[in-house]
This record gives sequence, C-alpha cells and structure tokens, in this order.
Amino acid sequence: MPFTDHRKTIFLALALVLFLGLAGCKVAPNTQVSASPQLPQPKALSDPTWIAIDQAIQKAVSGREDVLAYMLYNVTIDRVQFSSDGTLALVWTALVDKNTGLVQSGEPGLVIAHQSGDGQWSVVLQSDATFATELQAVPDSMLSPDVKAQYMPAIQQSSKDGVVYHGYRLPWGNGQTKILTGSIGHVLTYKSCPTTCLYAFDFADGTMFPIAAAKAGVVKYAVWQYPNGNTTNPNYLVIEDDTTTPTTFMVYFHLAQNSIPANLRVAGTKVYQGEYLANADDTGESTGNHLHFMVHADPTSYWGTSVDIVFDEVTVNGGRPRTCTEAANFPEYGTECMPGDRYTSRNGDNAIPTGGLTLPEADSTITSPTLTVSGWMKDDTQVSSGQLFYKVSGDWTPIGPVLTDEKFSTQINLCDAGIPDGKFSLSLQVTDVAGKTSAVDTGLISLVKKYTCGAPPMVCTPTVGQVALYTQPDFQGNCQVLDLGEYADLASQPTVQDDQTSSVQLGSGVSLILYSDTNFGGTSELFQNGDNDLSDNPIGAQTVSSVKVVNMITPPSVPVLILPAAATSATDVTLSWVVDDGVETSANLTGPASFSQSMDWQTGSSWEVGLLPAGNYTLKVEARNLAGNTSISQDFNVSTPVALPVVTMNALPEQTNSTAIPLAWTVGSGAENIDHFEIQSRIDSGDWTDLQTQPIAGDRQAVFSAELGHSYDFRIRAVEAEGTAGDFSAAVTTDVPLICVLDQYEGATPSDNGLDGALPLTIGTSQTHNWCPAGDVDWVSFQATKGQVLRLTTAPVGKNSAAIEQLFDSDGITMLGENHPLDANSQASMDWTVPADGIYSIKYSPVDTQIDGTDTDYTVAVEVQSTVQTAPLVCGSVAIPVLLGGAYTLVSKSAKKKKIAKRAGWN
Repeated sequence: MPFTDHRKTIFLALALVLFLGLAGCKVAPNTQVSASPQLPQPKALSDPTWIAIDQAIQKAVSGREDVLAYMLYNVTIDRVQFSSDGTLALVWTALVDKNTGLVQSGEPGLVIAHQSGDGQWSVVLQSDATFATELQAVPDSMLSPDVKAQYMPAIQQSSKDGVVYHGYRLPWGNGQTKILTGSIGHVLTYKSCPTTCLYAFDFADGTMFPIAAAKAGVVKYAVWQYPNGNTTNPNYLVIEDDTTTPTTFMVYFHLAQNSIPANLRVAGTKVYQGEYLANADDTGESTGNHLHFMVHADPTSYWGTSVDIVFDEVTVNGGRPRTCTEAANFPEYGTECMPGDRYTSRNGDNAIPTGGLTLPEADSTITSPTLTVSGWMKDDTQVSSGQLFYKVSGDWTPIGPVLTDEKFSTQINLCDAGIPDGKFSLSLQVTDVAGKTSAVDTGLISLVKKYTCGAPPMVCTPTVGQVALYTQPDFQGNCQVLDLGEYADLASQPTVQDDQTSSVQLGSGVSLILYSDTNFGGTSELFQNGDNDLSDNPIGAQTVSSVKVVNMITPPSVPVLILPAAATSATDVTLSWVVDDGVETSANLTGPASFSQSMDWQTGSSWEVGLLPAGNYTLKVEARNLAGNTSISQDFNVSTPVALPVVTMNALPEQTNSTAIPLAWTVGSGAENIDHFEIQSRIDSGDWTDLQTQPIAGDRQAVFSAELGHSYDFRIRAVEAEGTAGDFSAAVTTDVPLICVLDQYEGATPSDNGLDGALPLTIGTSQTHNWCPAGDVDWVSFQATKGQVLRLTTAPVGKNSAAIEQLFDSDGITMLGENHPLDANSQASMDWTVPADGIYSIKYSPVDTQIDGTDTDYTVAVEVQSTVQTAPLVCGSVAIPVLLGGAYTLVSKSAKKKKIAKRAGWN
C-alpha cells in the first residue's frame, strides 16, 4: 500500500551531512590499522567520445538531489560499451572518494547513453523513472538478462524476521588489513545490485590479495577459467553452509583466473574456515581488483538475495562493516566505521587442540588384555583426528586405531602391544584440521598392568558385551559369564551365586554394576574395567547379590544452557538446559546483593525461578550419572523493564468518499525508542493483515488505497530497534461507499472521458473535477490566440487526487507537452506560448491509478501570463519544444476539430 513519501526530507538531511563532513561518524577505538592497503587512481579520460559522454552525465546530475552517488562521491567512467552502430552506449561508472581521490573498487554503476543525429549525447541514470524501460530495451547481446536483472531499479528491504547469521570471519588472512569500499552502497548509492545486495560487502587493497574462507562448508559452485580483467564473465566460488537454518550459501565474486585450488573446483569438497580459496581480481562487472562477499539462502542458483550476517572480529555496528561515508549518510544501517575504512581479519586457526581421558581412572590396575579407553577432543576450529600413545620407559608409542569422534570410546590390547606387567603411562595426541597437534602427553594417566600375557586362556574369558564373575581373587575359582542384561538374584545362577563374587573381568563395550542386595538394592558400585580383588572396594568381596550388565556408560556431556535473552524484573524467569537422556542435574543461581538459590538433583531439564531483581546472575548446572559428573557456568542479565511506546490511531470519519484513506496517529512517551510502526488493516471485519510497507520512526501519517463498497478497520503499534513490539491500538473504522457521485461535467453526452466530449474551459477560469468512476480521465478544450503565454495548472483537492496534464493539438493525437506532479498530492503547471490561433485540448489522468470516489476533487485552469513570439513549452524548469512543422494544420481543417468547436459554441 502506498505511504507518504519522505524523500525530500531525507535528501535535505543528506545534503546537510555532506556540508558538515563526517564529524558524526563514530570510529571504534584501539583497533590496529595497516597503512599498506592502497586503492587505485581513477582512469584518465582521453577519448573524445568518453569525454563527451562524461560531460552529458555531469550536466544531467547537476542540481539533482536524487542521484546519491554523485552527492557522496566524485563519479568517473570506468569503461564504455558501444552498440554496433555507435549510437547506444553502456557507461560503467566508478566511485571516487572526494577526500583521497581514489577509486572505491567495487561493482560499477550503470548509465545508458544515446547519441542523437546531431552527434549530441543524452543519458539515462539509474534513478530516472525511465531507467527500467531503457534497461530492458538494451539488446541481450550487449547486456545479458542476468546482469539486467541485477541492475533493475528495485530496492532490497531490511529483513523483517530479525534473523542474523553468525560465525563468520573477515575473508582474508589473520592479522591482514583490507579496505571496505562498499556495503549498503550496493543498494543505496552506486546501486550495482539494488534488489539483492543490501547485506553484501566489497573489500579491496589495490592488489589481487589472497582470500580465506569466512566460514566452513562444502563447495557448491566453482568458476575459475575466465581471464583476469574479463568484463563479461566473473570467476566465483559458492560454499554451502548446512549449519544454518535454512542452509545458506557464501558467495566469493570477482576471483582471479585459475587461482581456485584444483581440489576446491569439485562440488562437495569440504572447506574449512580460514582455508585459502583464491585471489581477488576484477573479473565480471568490476571497477578494480576486489572481493564481493555475501551470503544468501537460494539453493537453486549461485546468486540470491543477501541475508544479514555479522563478523566475529568486527567491533562496529554489532559486527557489520560500514564505510565512514555510509555510516554518516545512512545511520539507520549503523553509525560506526573503522578509521580509513580499514578492517583487520582474525580469520585462522589460533588455538592448539586439546583432549583428555575419562576412562580408565588414573592409577587403575588392569587385569585383562583388553582395555576400554574413552575420552574427548576439542579445537577452536575443528578436530581432525586423535591417537592414543603408551610409554613404559623411553619414547611414546602409538597404540590402538586413529580416533575421529570428538567424544570417543575404543579398545586397546595391552598384550598385542607387548606392554609388560607393571606401571605404564597412557596419553592422547590431538590434531586439528589446520594441522596443529597437541602435546603427545595430553591427558596423561598412570596405570598398572597385572595380567600375564601368553598364559593358558581362562575358562571364563568374556568377549564383546560380556562380563565374568569369579569366586576367588585374581580371577581364580569358579566363574560365570554373563551377557548384557539384568540379574536380580544371583542365587539362580549355576556357578557364581549370591555372596560369592571376589573378582570380575569385563569384555569390551560394557559396564558392570554390582549390588549388595537382591533386586538391585543396597550398596552399588560401577566398574568400567576388570578388578582382580573386590575386597578393597566399596562393594566388598563375597557380598554381591544382584548384577546389571549394560552398554558402556560414559560421563555425561556438559549441559547446554538455554538462558533468557531479554529477561526483565517484571517477567517470570525459567532457566533450562539440554543434557543426555537419563542424566540427573542440579543447579545453583547467584546474583546481586548476595542472592543465592539452589535446585536439588532431578531428572528434569528446567527450573522456574520466578521474578528476579535487576542485575547480573550466574547459573551453574551440574550433571551426573554412574560414570561421573560434569558442570558448566554461564552469566546472564536481568534488566529493569522499559515501558513500550503507546501509539493511538486518530479517528476516521464514519464515511470516506475516496479510495485514498488518509491515516494518522499520535505517539505518547517513548518515541525515541521506536524503530518503525506496524499497521494492520481488515476489510469487512475479516482477518487482520499487515501492510506491506511499514512507516519509519518519524512518520505520523500514511495513505491507504482502498476499494469502493467496503468497510475498513485499521490499528497500529510501535516496534523498538531490538524487535520488541507494543500492543496494537484500538481499531478505527470507516466505510467507503460503493457508488461515487460524478462531477458536474461527467453527465454530458458525449462524456468528457474522450476528446469528442472535451468541455470548453474559458481562459482565466477554473473547473473542479473528480476521479469517478474508477479509471476516469477528463478532457477540456480551450480557444487560444497565437503569441499568448498561457499557464496550464492542476492541483489536488482530495487526498492523492493529483492529475497528470497532457496538452494536445485539437486532433487529440499530436501531444504538445506533458507534466507529471512530484507525487499524488502535488500540483503541476506548465507555461506554453501559443504557436497559432486555434482550439486546443488537455487530457487529465490520475497520478494514483487506484484513486476513485466522490471526494477525489482536483482543479484545472488556463491563465494568460503575457503575449510574446512563439517559444518552447516549459514544464517547471524543463523546456519542451512545441511540436510544429509540416504536419501542423489549423484547427478548422479537421472534422473532429469542427465537432469540438461546435460543442464549445465557437465559430
């Protein structure tokens, strides 16, 4: 739905910012800035045709406030592409910083130029109303449909869903500095891809610098074969990231020929954050060596609509780089920038991987050849592999298979490794994807082997998923092998019965729980490895009455805390976490003024703590199972609630006799916190729907386009910058009648909707018409004398009722002039010198093509200014030559003109 246009106010504010400089742009302090990056000088214009086109461009933008690129930068020609006959030119422009005089390497702007028969050049700019039509008319041989779509004059709007994608780092090497040459400028200034690139970034340093992966993923598309500097075909790499919802795709554009490594040219290849991808160049539409980087969510194409991302190491605007020019002129997208637009990367693998062993326990005595070992591995980027090592004396020796799971459990055979009885050490070495390795003695534990390798096999030797119970220590006496399961009373077993177990052996992949009473009661103890003598254990020897043989139990994973994102002292707080199934947790909460509250062990995973005073809090959650405990602590904040702004929709009349319904609203306290408004409408008491375009914080009125014959309700609410929304206001209602009342001129026969019914308008008088019914146009005719200087005016009376004026010779075919108001609520006028005596006609059509209704009045008038020699027709400040010549005839020589003259009572 159309809303009131505030572009004038925005342009005046931009002009004031340019006059005052960049003093209002906040710069992040204490940030390393490299002096090495340097952008290129602009190209010198020597070709006379290029110079003529440049002069036409500079003349076209002179005094225009809607051509933002020319207000914020000096704009120069980067290259020109001519049609075969030389009369059509595609002019690719580059931005030049007004302070440094250097080209802001990025995607070029586009100007379409035409050469007339006299050799003069005229230009169409991207901000011109005819640009889309001109762009579509360019032959596909000069401009592909994909590039045309990229330059179509639409604007990508800010995301309304509030989703921001995290985990990215600047796409070049750690510690290096590059220049941001543009971000939101893709849409708002140089408009190189206004429909899709609001969240895109251009980085440059004047060289073909190496590019590193901003985030991990897999190769989706790769193009590498086009020569450097190729202006038609870009080289690019697209990396798929399935860690986001939905899956997203990182686009690296304008890459150097053959610089993508061979392995990354294959779809599906794994890419790690910080990995070298290619070199920057200017292949495709580009004004210098640079990287165009953005993220989209379109799985069907290498290109898509960009999504909002933040870089981990960028300290301005919540992680969103902006040039200082962008920050100064578009503060709603971020007010901060880095000095000199320079940004330093922290992309790369920084930390040495770590790890540890959770089983067996340190100083355990191992009494079987097979030992179960479990543990964990961790890295700041990604773990590649791990390897267990043992040492009796001398060097470390690898043992067991290569480990690939960050949380692992495996078996090693001490006899196969030749480890003698006695004391030995076991450790872990971890390698990450960048090739960094931990110390070989990571997670070091000491163990004692007490098992004679090569001895005759015991009668009861448990295999995978089994345990063996012995009636005597050191695995002697009678024995009993038990499979996975629960044994509530050992009295039923044939060999080792109630209160007879003195030692135990475990096969691989199992844990053993012994109980002193039947039915799993009394004292209990967990065993992850065998024990040759239970007498020194808590369970004791000759005391076991029931047994559980279960799959290997490992200590619980560290809980993942889910803390309130925006808790206030006026809202009940619920804390929750994610843990493994069957794990018990306890929690402790500490806060301001010695606040402390605890939750005892439970099997649930949430805690309703209720209202909390404002302040900083620390939540500690501990998890436990039979194999051990883990814990985690994390801070969160409870703030004092801030009252949301209250918005009231102004009352509407009971009946609105126009399809243009003016809406207005009043804001109470809290206006300074408003980001935008949300307006909803419903028709005939149906469902509420959101208006597609929402007013910005400073708006207090809008216009809604309705249809005749319906009742409309409206309500509004304010939305703060962080997305918090207030309540909707009480609804206001108005009815739009089904039938509109025609103006006094519509009833004539023939109708004034055509030239044949053009009504006479006496010079020096005015008429009032309305737009009724829908699609209404109105014609008037007037008699004029050669040499008269006439002013033709039209002004809206009703909302959105402005008219477009078209002056015709009385044949109704030859147009002598046309004038469009600035918008649907503006008047229009044009001055015209009458070239010959005769009867002329004016056609009026609505600016708002949806306007309809009784109260859609507008006035028209023709007034004499003076009498002079024949001169051009003037619309505002633009001269339009009168179309005279061999085709022009006097009014009386046309039958149609005679009909008009007769109706008007003229001779």
